[in-house]
Amino acid sequence: MEHLVDEHLITDLADEAGKELMAFREKNRAKALKDAVKKLCGRAVPSQDPVFWPAGLLMLGLLEAGQTQTVKEYLQMWMQEGGQIRYVDDALAGYVLIRLYESDADPMWKEAADNIWAFLRNAPTDKAGSIIYNPSRGNTWIYADGCGQTSLFLSHYAKVFDVQEAADLARLQIGNFLNSGLDVRSGLPYHGYDVKSGLRYGIIGWGRAVGWFLMGLAGYLSDREDPEAAAAARELTDSVFGYLRRDRLFSWQLEALDGPLDTSASGMIYWSADRLCEAGVLKDFDRNLLADGADALRRQINGGKVFGASAECTDFAQYRQEYGNYPWGQGAVLAFLAGLQVK
Repeated sequence: MEHLVDEHLITDLADEAGKELMAFREKNRAKALKDAVKKLCGRAVPSQDPVFWPAGLLMLGLLEAGQTQTVKEYLQMWMQEGGQIRYVDDALAGYVLIRLYESDADPMWKEAADNIWAFLRNAPTDKAGSIIYNPSRGNTWIYADGCGQTSLFLSHYAKVFDVQEAADLARLQIGNFLNSGLDVRSGLPYHGYDVKSGLRYGIIGWGRAVGWFLMGLAGYLSDREDPEAAAAARELTDSVFGYLRRDRLFSWQLEALDGPLDTSASGMIYWSADRLCEAGVLKDFDRNLLADGADALRRQINGGKVFGASAECTDFAQYRQEYGNYPWGQGAVLAFLAGLQVK
């Protein structure tokens, strides 16, 4: 697969990812100045979060590409400004922090990861123990996004720092979503659910929801053996790849085979499949599909930028039909291709 993901391609993708990551920094600085003025005028302003999930995906891609210095500089700036944890989505950056600690054992990465662990450990949950994605809204909705991000972090935190409670919490998130968040007919995840009402929300098989949940599952099974979760991962992967398009990518909504492709969802799904293969979970998976996916994604790259990613989702069933170069597509595709390149 090396001919599909040559070093120059990864370098170009990583250079662009670094620029997009640092652009968050500049935007945050500019907005901080505006917010300071608004506060002086007595107006309420939302808190900024430099480690929100788009930045997290960019950092994951840069990490997989070996561009750790850019990631370290960005996280150091965040920590120097207080390193506040505001949302469940910050768990993805937490996973990156743990990976950095594994590489250089610097205690500042562990301290920041400890803070994210404390945040998740004390986060509001529904009656089944799943971490509520946005409790400030007053609901108990569980999102595939939050489940995947928290599972990825919690599982690796448990492995690296020997915290069984974190492993148990990761398993609980995954198990609850498997029980309450999947569509029986297709085997694909809904975007989310509410265990209190028993209702499932969003559309079935929204691409990034599938990607988030698979990423959490892949991370969990890369860290520990769990036959029941492994069986579920094989079944889900079979369902997901049953909707692979003729061009070897995935649509923004997996069942919409003739709809727009989504490179962000495709990168996340392929990254997860690669991780599950490496963990020995997908023993019968045709790894040629990974090469096909890499080749297909390469055709969506121009000048180091990944195109064809769907725009940001605003809530359940609110998916803007706009496609282009977005940080989540850049980060997800870089993470997958860089992971293949080093093998």
